[in-house]
Amino acid sequence: MPPLVDIQNLSKTYDIKGRAIPVLNGINLKVDPGDFISIMGPSGSGKSTLLHLIGMLDRPDSGRYWFKGQSVLDMSDQQLSHYRSKAIGFVFQTFNLIPGLSVLENVKLPFLYAPGNTGHALERSVQAIEQVGLGNRMDHKPSELSGGEMQRAAIARAIAMEPEIILADEPTGNLDSGTGKGILTLLSRLNDKKVAIVMITHDAHVASHARSHITIKDGEII
Repeated sequence: MPPLVDIQNLSKTYDIKGRAIPVLNGINLKVDPGDFISIMGPSGSGKSTLLHLIGMLDRPDSGRYWFKGQSVLDMSDQQLSHYRSKAIGFVFQTFNLIPGLSVLENVKLPFLYAPGNTGHALERSVQAIEQVGLGNRMDHKPSELSGGEMQRAAIARAIAMEPEIILADEPTGNLDSGTGKGILTLLSRLNDKKVAIVMITHDAHVASHARSHITIKDGEII
């Protein structure tokens, strides 16, 4: 089987006030099912940009990217949306929960981009919420949750569609050490079920939970 993610010689430059700012330069990376990879590096090194490119939220300037053997750069916007909703789960440091929606409504959001059986959407959302230990907080709004509970709600949203890979950007960055440990345990349990995880972190202890480690500096893997 092909890798989930196969990136070759990927580069990205941003235009900021008419000035070209190189962010990534010649990145090569493969992610197989069941991998757990940490990405470390100083601020501005290109970590988040790489995660966004893996997640198909942005396009590179050059290089190649295959997802499960399919060329991402040849995909239409509709195909990209399909993979983002079906195969990729996102967990961000800032949670990105919608304040006016309950935990259940937030977790069900990805199903809006994958029309189908609404009963299945509800069933999977409830299962994901229970899986992260928020079964008794399902009807609560984000403002009624602690930081750890909001992050668990964000993880529930990420796993409800049963993705093949989770992209996590500083998933414990806003949490106390005890709550952060619980989040890492949850990610490890998902990884034990062959869900691939790519995680950005500044914390060497957090990175130690991964099985493989990458360091990025000045837009290059070193």
